[in-house]
Amino acid sequence: MKEIRFSELYMQATKDGETYNLEFLVASGHMEYEVSVELEMRDFLVLENDSERAAFLQATLHYPFQAGRSALTKEKLREYLDVILHASQSEVERFLTDMDHGIANGAISNMVRITKQRDQYLMRQGKWFI
Repeated sequence: MKEIRFSELYMQATKDGETYNLEFLVASGHMEYEVSVELEMRDFLVLENDSERAAFLQATLHYPFQAGRSALTKEKLREYLDVILHASQSEVERFLTDMDHGIANGAISNMVRITKQRDQYLMRQGKWFI
């Protein structure tokens, strides 16, 4: 079994044989719970080598899962993984900015500000990558 730990994100990616998973803590009000989602090998490889995209993924997933353990359909989850982990930087920035300005109402950029000490103003302006 192989584990990639992201301590500051309260998240880990695991490979057990041919099974890949992402586990992360979600804080919702006065309680916390763990969420586990399936990954593909290519997702695991990106997470292994790109801590910046890992932070974006954690922040983006945290918000919808605050509403419940099954907040995203498998199709929507796959969309998040495909864009955040595999799309070009400009596509990722557009996706994150649209979500942050829309339904997340600043929660994504705020989470990255907290976990990675980033300037939230720059992210709100569409500049997510350093």
